[in-house]
Amino acid sequence: MTLFDLAKKNIKHNFVHYFLYFASMSFSIMIYYTFVSLAKDPAVVARIDKSAKLSAVFNASSIVLIIFVAIFILYSNHFFTRKRKKEIGLYSLLGLRKKEIGRMLFYENFLMGVVALVIGIGLGTLLSKLFVTILLQVMNFGGVSNFVFSMDAVINTVIIFIIITLITSVSGYRIIYSTTLLDLFHSESKREKTPKNNPILAILSVILIGGGYFLALQPLNETSLLAKMGPGPGMLTILFSVIIGTALLLSNFLPFLLNQIRKNKRIFYKGTNIISNSQLAFRIGSNARTLAIIAILSATTLTAIGAIGSIYYNVNKESANSFPSTFEYTVVDQKSNQEALKLAETSTKTPMTGHQETALNHIKATSDREMPMEYDPESGFTFISQTAYNKLLALQNNTEATKADLNNDEAILIAPGSLFDEKTTKMLENQNFILENSTKQKITLTETIKSSPIASLYALLIISDDVAKTISTQKTQTIQSIMVDNPKDAIPLSEQIDKALPENANFISYPTNYENAMSISGVLLFIGMFIGLVFLAATGSIIYFKQLTEAYNDVATYDILKKIGLDRKEIRKTIAKQVLVIFLIPLVLGIAHSSVALSMLSNMLQMDLTLPVLISTGIYTAMFIIYYFLTVNTYTNIVMGKKK
Repeated sequence: MTLFDLAKKNIKHNFVHYFLYFASMSFSIMIYYTFVSLAKDPAVVARIDKSAKLSAVFNASSIVLIIFVAIFILYSNHFFTRKRKKEIGLYSLLGLRKKEIGRMLFYENFLMGVVALVIGIGLGTLLSKLFVTILLQVMNFGGVSNFVFSMDAVINTVIIFIIITLITSVSGYRIIYSTTLLDLFHSESKREKTPKNNPILAILSVILIGGGYFLALQPLNETSLLAKMGPGPGMLTILFSVIIGTALLLSNFLPFLLNQIRKNKRIFYKGTNIISNSQLAFRIGSNARTLAIIAILSATTLTAIGAIGSIYYNVNKESANSFPSTFEYTVVDQKSNQEALKLAETSTKTPMTGHQETALNHIKATSDREMPMEYDPESGFTFISQTAYNKLLALQNNTEATKADLNNDEAILIAPGSLFDEKTTKMLENQNFILENSTKQKITLTETIKSSPIASLYALLIISDDVAKTISTQKTQTIQSIMVDNPKDAIPLSEQIDKALPENANFISYPTNYENAMSISGVLLFIGMFIGLVFLAATGSIIYFKQLTEAYNDVATYDILKKIGLDRKEIRKTIAKQVLVIFLIPLVLGIAHSSVALSMLSNMLQMDLTLPVLISTGIYTAMFIIYYFLTVNTYTNIVMGKKK
């Protein structure tokens, strides 16, 4: 029998033991191939190629995915090879040389790699249509993708995974040549010692994490500690304090806590707690570093997904606020203006519902306080009458904004820039201005608001009709605002109007800007969710593999527990307690860290992140719950045997 035949026989008769590694390889290949095939899909390429930035994001994401998938497969291979050390030692006792054992392992790895490639590419091909359709939906292009098989994606995937297979084979050779026969037989019995807890470092871990949270949740004003430190040093301080605090929490605080529980006899000797606590001490010792890394990276992933999801979620609202009219432009000449209006009036797919020409004027003013940033020293305030403002709100069907009802000595300032500065906002409250017109009218600001009904102007002063009539000034420009039905579908009409208007008309199109925003945020969301989902699945798998390694090491321990009278139900309960702590640590820390980071981001962006954050956190928690029950069941079956 040749080594190749022996490799095939091993895989065939021990496939149950090979399954975890094989499933990991197939899953990784499927994910990578699916992502690469997306970038090759004609429907996606047609959209992505319009933006060089999106194309670069896709390319960069594929590199990140290669690195991550490679690490995941290498870790799975390490788990698989470590589990087979005793088998490798047995081959050595039977007379096989290290070179021959290495070649046999290479054949096994190669055969599993080929089968995993076929299955992974096959599943990826079936799923690629689904993922392309999802991508087009989140980019707001709709439609269902046609079935496309990309040979370039297949070649790309095969080359990448041949390289990864060679690396894993070299890793297997290294273990064979660097491990003695005695170590091969006794590797499973080696354990890390129970971690020594340091009360000072345990307390320091809580202080570091609490201090990082406190600094991150500081209000955005000049008196806050974060503002005094500066954005750069402040962010680095938060980052390092939370990371170091997390590492110390797992290596010192948790062992310290377990030690305190051990001293409490009432809790320690209750039920199977004595077994769970003792076992957890070893679990923390062998998993502390891995769990700390998973917690930090999970928090980073959840923060990134939550932030991207929030941006995507708020695109509709922000686009409507930023571009209140379907189309807006400056009237340069009546010929082009009439042509644009005619195009809107004759559109059948997106018929015009109304339009309005708004004359914009400028007025200089003085005040006993510092003039706001919305005031231009050369031209003064841009102003419109309250009637013109109210008509624009009615045209745009804006029910959220309050209509202006001003006395002659009152005014409203649209000042979005000032509202992000607490000091300037307070300064604007009830500020008095004297308008430099024939009557020297004195007005008082009664309100400052963010949203302007004219997209090209972020600052606008609204005054009463009577005061507007007394101001002696010449009309400086006229803004045409057009509203249509189904504005998101008005891309063709937008292109026609854009061609009809001169370049200096400053044409602003809501459907075009909405499409661009949805394309960018949609691609970022899809890539973030795609890679994030892969990452979270892989982290769950890493914890799963680590616990199965512990399970194989603990078979003898649980044999003793069975002999002293513990039944399957009691042992499963003991296992469930231990595994629950291992899964809860990265889950709780990841959610806590990301929640604080997203709260900080919410304050900075003045954006509500609640819903997308709840969705991403819910998915993350659900995945860990699935992995938890899968781990408990598999762990129990390993140490107790399958239930008959």
